[in-house]
Amino acid sequence: MTILGFHGAHPLLLLAFPLVPAIVLAGPVLMWRCRGRLGRDRHRLFVRLYCGLPLAALVAVALGVQDVISRLFFYLSLLAALAVLDVLLALAVMRGGRPAGGAAHDGSRRRFLAWGTVAAAGSLAVVPVLRGGEGESSPGVIERRIELTRSPKATPGKPLRLSLITDLHAGFFLPDSNLEQALALVRGFGPDVILFGGDLVEYHLETAAQTSPFFKALAAVAPVFAVLGNHDCYIDPEAVCAFHRRNGVIPLRDSRVELSGPWGRFQLCGARDYWERDRRMACLDGADPDSTLLLAHNPQSVMELPTARLPWLSLVGHTHGGQIRLPLMGPLVNQADRRLGPGLSEVDGRRIVLSAGLGFAGLPIRVDCPPDVTNVVLL
Repeated sequence: MTILGFHGAHPLLLLAFPLVPAIVLAGPVLMWRCRGRLGRDRHRLFVRLYCGLPLAALVAVALGVQDVISRLFFYLSLLAALAVLDVLLALAVMRGGRPAGGAAHDGSRRRFLAWGTVAAAGSLAVVPVLRGGEGESSPGVIERRIELTRSPKATPGKPLRLSLITDLHAGFFLPDSNLEQALALVRGFGPDVILFGGDLVEYHLETAAQTSPFFKALAAVAPVFAVLGNHDCYIDPEAVCAFHRRNGVIPLRDSRVELSGPWGRFQLCGARDYWERDRRMACLDGADPDSTLLLAHNPQSVMELPTARLPWLSLVGHTHGGQIRLPLMGPLVNQADRRLGPGLSEVDGRRIVLSAGLGFAGLPIRVDCPPDVTNVVLL
């Protein structure tokens, strides 16, 4: 299901349509209908708060806050702040109007401030969770190791070892610890080839500087090949490719390279991003299906390939594995076919290895979907 442009969305997300206007309208409606119970002073206070919050959001937009963090994170944070105000307003209405005695009034104000402090503390308590990926309690980056027997028609040889890394989204809560752990996992695996699946940055190429030492260290381990993700294409594809070259990474934009060595002979094809205009995948023209590896950012690029052009193995990212996976529901938003999950999937005759990525998209939180490095052994 596609909801507001999000592919692979769970149907329960349709509940957001009535929930969002309910949160936005609850406060003004409650103030209008319960003005007498609130009392003049409290009513004025809440009018200022409800007017001040959107004004503060407009100032934040004018200052470019949305260019620094995810837009989805910004709007959900604004919605959460409105929800907190709604709760405080409901508590104030339940407490009734202004007391007759000054002492009682002071006590009521103290209780109101106490409730406000509790609500604010509760909001702040969410921050460490949202930072999900930092801190000692985080599970950290995990390794997914996959072993596959190559096609009987492929050139025989020693095992080919591939490391797949993707979706850093530098500039949006990418913990340095994720890069350090990923590098340690790659070094421990000892790959022959390293693949980067795109989405280097979130919004600005300047933030890629955080990842420069990481890519240089990877290039010292093995040859690194990269494709571009949708976020890279939003910014400047050529500039992102130039960044990769400066850091020892070879960008592939609808192009193919030979991987020859003790493991035999494979062909690595790098696809353009799914949202680019040119999606012909000319890199697959004339390629041997039994020894072709396709590196693509978006799994939909593979799902829409005709059967006659399918590579032997595709390696993809983009979905972050769903990033937020709930019991019985799976991912809230998968951004691709919901049958595809982290690791190896075989769907409609397509053999696809998907990495959950190292960074965050939309929200700086992961639930039951840790960041990963996917290591593949082709036997």
